[in-house]
Amino acid sequence: MKDDTNTPWIIGITASAGGLEAITALVHALPRKTGASYVIAQHMSPSHKSLMSVLVARETELPVEELSADTVPAPDTIYVTPPNKDVIFQQGMLRLSEPAGRPGSPKPSADRLFYSLADEIGERCIAIVLSGTGSDGSYGVQAVREAGGITLAQDQSTAKYDGMPASAVETGCIDLVLSPEQIGEHLKKIMAHPRDLSSLQKLDEMPGERSELLQILLARTQVDFREYKDNTVQRRIQRRMTALGMSGYEEYVKHCRNNAAEVDALYADLLISVTRFFRDPNQFERLGIELRAFIDNRPEGETMRVWVAGCATGEEAYSIAILIAEAFGGLDALGERQIQIFATDIDESALRIGRRGIYPSSAVDDIPPSLLDRYFDRDGTKVTVKQGLKQLILFSHHNVFQDPPFINIDLVSLRNLLIYFKPKLQERVLNRIHYALNPRGLLFLGTSETIGPMQMDYEIVSDRNRIFRKRSLARKGVASRIGEFQLSPPRWLGATRQHQKPPQPSTNIHKEMFEGLARSIGTNAMLVTGAHDIIRVFGNISAFVELHEESRLDLSLSLLKSPLREEAPSLCSVALKRRERRRGARHEMPGPDQTHAYLEAFPIKLSEGGESYTLLAIHTLNIDPAEAEAAAEPADLSQLRQLEADVASTREALQQTIEELQTSNEEQQSLNEELQSTNEDLQATNEELETSNEELQSSNEELLTVNEELQINASELEGVRQDLESVLQTAPLSILVIDNALQISRSSAHARERFQITEGLERMHLSQCQVPEGYPSLVQIASETFQSREAKVMHFQAGSTFVSLRSMPYFNEARDLRGVTIVISEIDSEELIAKMQMVEAMAGVGHWKLNLATNEVAWSERVFAIHGRPREKGMPTLDEALGYYVPEDLQVVNKAMENAIATREPFTFRLRIRREDGRLAHVEARGTAQLDATGRPVALIGVFAERDP
Repeated sequence: MKDDTNTPWIIGITASAGGLEAITALVHALPRKTGASYVIAQHMSPSHKSLMSVLVARETELPVEELSADTVPAPDTIYVTPPNKDVIFQQGMLRLSEPAGRPGSPKPSADRLFYSLADEIGERCIAIVLSGTGSDGSYGVQAVREAGGITLAQDQSTAKYDGMPASAVETGCIDLVLSPEQIGEHLKKIMAHPRDLSSLQKLDEMPGERSELLQILLARTQVDFREYKDNTVQRRIQRRMTALGMSGYEEYVKHCRNNAAEVDALYADLLISVTRFFRDPNQFERLGIELRAFIDNRPEGETMRVWVAGCATGEEAYSIAILIAEAFGGLDALGERQIQIFATDIDESALRIGRRGIYPSSAVDDIPPSLLDRYFDRDGTKVTVKQGLKQLILFSHHNVFQDPPFINIDLVSLRNLLIYFKPKLQERVLNRIHYALNPRGLLFLGTSETIGPMQMDYEIVSDRNRIFRKRSLARKGVASRIGEFQLSPPRWLGATRQHQKPPQPSTNIHKEMFEGLARSIGTNAMLVTGAHDIIRVFGNISAFVELHEESRLDLSLSLLKSPLREEAPSLCSVALKRRERRRGARHEMPGPDQTHAYLEAFPIKLSEGGESYTLLAIHTLNIDPAEAEAAAEPADLSQLRQLEADVASTREALQQTIEELQTSNEEQQSLNEELQSTNEDLQATNEELETSNEELQSSNEELLTVNEELQINASELEGVRQDLESVLQTAPLSILVIDNALQISRSSAHARERFQITEGLERMHLSQCQVPEGYPSLVQIASETFQSREAKVMHFQAGSTFVSLRSMPYFNEARDLRGVTIVISEIDSEELIAKMQMVEAMAGVGHWKLNLATNEVAWSERVFAIHGRPREKGMPTLDEALGYYVPEDLQVVNKAMENAIATREPFTFRLRIRREDGRLAHVEARGTAQLDATGRPVALIGVFAERDP
């Protein structure tokens, strides 16, 4: 898994039924420039051509491509998976592959996409689950969560079908639940705050600050995370900060202090409750073999006890239960009370899932076909554990490093849990597991886990598959640690518990017989493993042990004094190989009670396939030199036999050493060949790196040039921006610049005052403007301009003000519509009337107006004079005004007015009127219809003048 911060973000988006609506809403809200690549895996019919690419392209300005071959993902690009194909990310490329699931499984597979993203780029991936039926993606989000990526799901209330998002949320591995639009907006925050652990890594120098957050967790959850690995804690805290868009650690601590829900979310993130059925199949296959052997050698009627620690949602516990049931011959062959499986965890939400035993249908891909129908029921969207298997397991809340361990356990599964603990906590947990196991009990660890300093207490069954067995002959140090669980309970249990009586000694007759036999063979003896480690001492061997500053500080044969130290390993090896007792040479070792000492090795083979041991006894001799010299004879037969025996023993030891050296030499030769191959690979890699370095230097020079150009452009743009701001501040017009979302991107000072726009408020929607009375809808005008892509001009009167409004679209160089500019000018009618009166007096022309709603007539002073009507008589009615025209001309006047109202076209005519003084006058009239904000005629206005006949 790669966590390089230079790795580009890849965002996997999956949906099924109702997904088109959710996907289009999401892509419409996606940020434009983030550098991320988007991969859509929408379940589609395998037999129909998909229009997904075309439909998605309509909703976004980002490039949209349908995958057809291996593709290196480009930034800010959306990739759509074609029907009847799976998509994965592998070796830096998006690759199409044939569907890997069952014939009826969803295609493309969301789980498969998410798994590949988690494996390849880890923290730099985001998994999004949108509307759909079924449960595809539920296991994939767990993998992304475990790898450190971000997981998002659609809010079920906004989903047309909530099956997929609900199933993903139920896993407990979803960071945020949002609507599609909110997901698009939230991605901006995640892109804007790339992962940077430096602020958290500095906390190692300030333990008080980080301990504050851990104390908040402890107070809320009763779980102490101080012994978790620092990187694990840091990465999980950073995940939550990234999900919330926070960049400051202090800000996040404050948020947790005031928000219990966030503490719970961080707690769930730290638990990483991720597992699968038969995870690492090869390891489970080997475990099944060991369980069958264990059960075959198990006394009839004895209950088998299993402990699955850190079981998460229970898949691992059910997998082990299936292996045990298979070893017994199936569920029907299990007798009552034959099996007890304790599945424990500290994540209550995960335990609830385990107790229900209901999992997404995608779990079928992890279960061997031969076991599926025998232990599970399927209903299309879910997989349910059969009741008979479920009854074998007891799910319980238990903290493996705080709560007392279970006892008399035959198998402990502790997989993928130790990797999150510091070494000290790992050893403490392994000590508890050692106490819990029966002699010869099995320990099953994860792929990346080892028993570390506990190698003396466990024998290796299969190192590759991480299966170990508790030694039946334990060191005394182990017994003392076992006493810790019996004599020194945790402090929280109370002081009264510390005065319990120690446990009674074991009454195992076989163990007592072995102890007695070992002491009979040698007063001073050691029980030695095949690796020459000392696991048991009988008597007192301190006289034969030396310890100084150059000594290895482990309990092995290397602690013996010379020459016993050099002889003991080969003597034990020869005894085990020959499977018979071997005696070593006599060595002069002066001491208080002896003058000489020799070793004697007794091979011990516990069972077929088990580890071998050697009982190494140290015998002492006390020979008086004077008596030895007096009794010495050159031809002494006894001494000659002793010498011959010593030579034979030495010859065997030498032969054993030669064979071991030959084997070691072959291994060294093989290792040397591998190192040579590795060296060649490293040389090739070095050459590639040098080439890449040269390319990077060239790219750096190009970037410097581009940077200078950008700085110049930025300076020019800043000048243009200042000019534009000056124009907008000083222009006596109301100017609004509207973007595609009808949001106000810029406005003049006059417009902000007229429409009550708050200064500094970014991207205010046009509908939020306070439009003065008498104005038309600005939203409607802007929308019509967007649709027609043509300018729109309107003139109307608002109160005593005449208003002119222009709505004009603006485009970029590619003729893509970028927005609309609305320009509004206003003229005060009172000022206009005063100006018109002066014009009338100078030119002898009057003006008039007819209100079409009330039929009220308004004449200027000059019109009164032309008609010879005294001003004191007031304004005429419509009938009175028309009555001044001679009867044969009246029809022309009515027709002109009706046509102006119907067509909005202006009119003009020359006719005759009969003044009030009886004189006939020739007049010229011009008029037009006045429209309101909706374009409906509200009045007729015009001018009136007297002409010569």
